[in-house]
Amino acid sequence: MDENKISGQRQYEFVERFNYIREAGTSGEKRASEKILEELRNMGLDGRSEEFRFTAYEIEEERLVVTEPYEKEYRVTGYKKCGNTPSEGVEAPFLYIENGDDISLSFAKGKIVMVNGPVKNDMYQKLVNAQAAGFVTVSGTPVDTGEDLNPAGYTLRGVEETPIQGVSLHYKDAAELVERGAGQVRVTLRQKKVTRISQNIAARIEGSDKAEEILTLSAHYDSVPQGPGAYDNMAGAAIIMELARYFAENLPRRTMEFIWFGAEETGLCGSLAYVKEHEKELSRHRFNMNVDLAGQLIGGTVIGVTADAAVCQMLSYVLHEAGMGVSFINGIWGSDSNTFAWKGIPSMTLNRDGFGMHTRHDTIALISPWSLKRSANVLGCIAQGLAQAEVMPFKREVPEEFEKKLDAYFIEA
Repeated sequence: MDENKISGQRQYEFVERFNYIREAGTSGEKRASEKILEELRNMGLDGRSEEFRFTAYEIEEERLVVTEPYEKEYRVTGYKKCGNTPSEGVEAPFLYIENGDDISLSFAKGKIVMVNGPVKNDMYQKLVNAQAAGFVTVSGTPVDTGEDLNPAGYTLRGVEETPIQGVSLHYKDAAELVERGAGQVRVTLRQKKVTRISQNIAARIEGSDKAEEILTLSAHYDSVPQGPGAYDNMAGAAIIMELARYFAENLPRRTMEFIWFGAEETGLCGSLAYVKEHEKELSRHRFNMNVDLAGQLIGGTVIGVTADAAVCQMLSYVLHEAGMGVSFINGIWGSDSNTFAWKGIPSMTLNRDGFGMHTRHDTIALISPWSLKRSANVLGCIAQGLAQAEVMPFKREVPEEFEKKLDAYFIEA
């Protein structure tokens, strides 16, 4: 492809226009979707909005109170999708079990336990089996100040029954609990399940003589509520927009679908809605090229390929010939490419190392036009090679080992 037609500055200015929080199902996300549609119209592309509904959880009460041998309430964030305590909360002896080793867990019965790091499916089941009364987890670092003292927010995924509830506590407060010898604590968590509306934005460029085959280029445009998500993932959205502009001017042989997914941060809800909406044409889809995490100057570019290992080798050869260095990982990736691979469509996610994901620090200040241009050229080189090839260089299939991992992944998600 002609690298001179790709503008890092134009992408940077695009990201700059979205320097606000775009949590799924909120007015911020809706505003962003309308701006993306407007950008497509200005480019002469017929963009469309595909609305979908998804389930979310709203915290109504989240509390952690030490009742013995001293009394103090600490700032916490409740685990979403983790059920509700009784209205008066759950009070029990407190025990710090560090990483949740088997020895420590043997003393957890009837206690509210504190664990290093977030609790996910496996650890949750261990806590339930150990008959813990509740849990507290630790987030943040000992050098945090100001806004960074807010505990991280988590969602418990892949658990049908939630007999115990938990909250997240900042590192500094967790240290105080241990140092002051907290003996008895009370955890209260109340939340409700709600339905929200999001939307995917898509634009299609019909291929010339191989239009029956579809290539997708995608990125999510929603953010977490903690920050404006420039790195995760408006930079990725800018890359897809830049390539839509390029292929609108340099028409492909295969049909190309450009997609901006909503509600990715809530569990890949946008891409799941897309494959459901387009189920009848999925047999035409040949490859998904997704971007998630991009735009920071210092870092390494990684492409996670969920397909046969030969696809990694083929893409590596293409990029080597173009003089573009990247690393490859052959496995499943925690992004929207997984959804396509789950449906049997080979897929990849382009990812760049960076700082501040899911925090207030994820702003335009850390984004680089140079990095945006480079990543757009990497992805564009792959996309053009596949769009113009006489024959697709790999089969439309996903290895059985990845299929099993994807089944487990979506059960948890």
